[in-house]
Amino acid sequence: MPDPLKFPSVHTKTPKLRVLGTDVTLIGALKNAAEADLGIQLEFTVLDGIQAQRRGVLAPETFDIYDQWFHDLDQVWPARSLKPIDVDRILIWDELQAWPVLNEQHVSGTLSGTPFSRLYVQDSGELSCQVTGQISMLPTVYNADSFAVIGDTSEPEPNSWADLLSDRWSGRVAIQADAAIGVPDLLMALRAQNEYSCTDPGNLSLREIESFIRLVKQYQLSNHFLGFWNDNPPSTNGTATLSTMWWSNYLSQKAKGTSIRMCTPTEGYRGWCGGMALSQHVDQRTEELAYAYMNWWLTGPAGAIMARNGAYMAAASATRSHLTANEWDFWYDGKPSVADILDPFGNVVYRPGELREGGSCENRQKQIVIWNSVMDEHNFLVRLWNVITERALV
Repeated sequence: MPDPLKFPSVHTKTPKLRVLGTDVTLIGALKNAAEADLGIQLEFTVLDGIQAQRRGVLAPETFDIYDQWFHDLDQVWPARSLKPIDVDRILIWDELQAWPVLNEQHVSGTLSGTPFSRLYVQDSGELSCQVTGQISMLPTVYNADSFAVIGDTSEPEPNSWADLLSDRWSGRVAIQADAAIGVPDLLMALRAQNEYSCTDPGNLSLREIESFIRLVKQYQLSNHFLGFWNDNPPSTNGTATLSTMWWSNYLSQKAKGTSIRMCTPTEGYRGWCGGMALSQHVDQRTEELAYAYMNWWLTGPAGAIMARNGAYMAAASATRSHLTANEWDFWYDGKPSVADILDPFGNVVYRPGELREGGSCENRQKQIVIWNSVMDEHNFLVRLWNVITERALV
């Protein structure tokens, strides 16, 4: 019998990749598909957005891939938790780079910075829109969000961000608790009400922040808000509510049979973009797995799963072959469904003849006027914002 000490050991253990993120993208259907295609084990750590960001900053050794939102980079990148991604290792980088959001013309048409403004890693290590061969985060999935009516009501269909502050909905309005999301939503509402003006809604000055918080506090003291939510908007207790809404939340509620209607504000949408970044602590072998996983995300299966969850891919060409013609026409082209539309879990969320609210991907993307925002004075804003939200979480 040969001496085992004289022969190299054989690695038979399935390689593991640890991914930190939220339930917007870290869902079972996607995990199962990736493990089957790549032959790896995925360990998903699913937290709410604020908790994931905190771990991203403080504990980069606990994950290999950071699957989060682009605006989080403003907090996580300066902490040196992440390392650059080489674009020459991304198989369809040319298609990704052609996404309209990643160009100057789109940036100039929005009220705050897009993912483009923090995409490229400069020689200094800073992030900007100046093209280089390295990026901070790989753009994957994005969407255009607004608000929804939860429950039955005879109230007129809300069609403006101003409805979030309307007396008709007093005591029944729920707002996302993350300052990078909830603040832009309420800024849109206050601006639509002609109650507030500022130079750049995506980057308020100290004085503008104080004025904004003062106005929001007045609404809170009048019991206008039902509360502020982290992961899921509050359910109704027999009374219709108006809540800011993520599409994944919206479809989850529809799948349960909840009476819910997503609204299309005339002022435009708040946009968000998700992506994947590399932990500074990945070794060479794990880094190879990470690039394989990131590239797999761009091959179609992940895009199809995300479409069924209401979101779009920044590079969508491969997604089409993994959707039925009806699904593609419905989710991306904004056409009426000709058969039942299912979510990633097999639940019916739309019936034949129904349309996705807001129309096609192209139409909805063009109407994004503000993006999730981390401001220069973010820490000051959050201290004041938390005074309002922390005791009013629902």
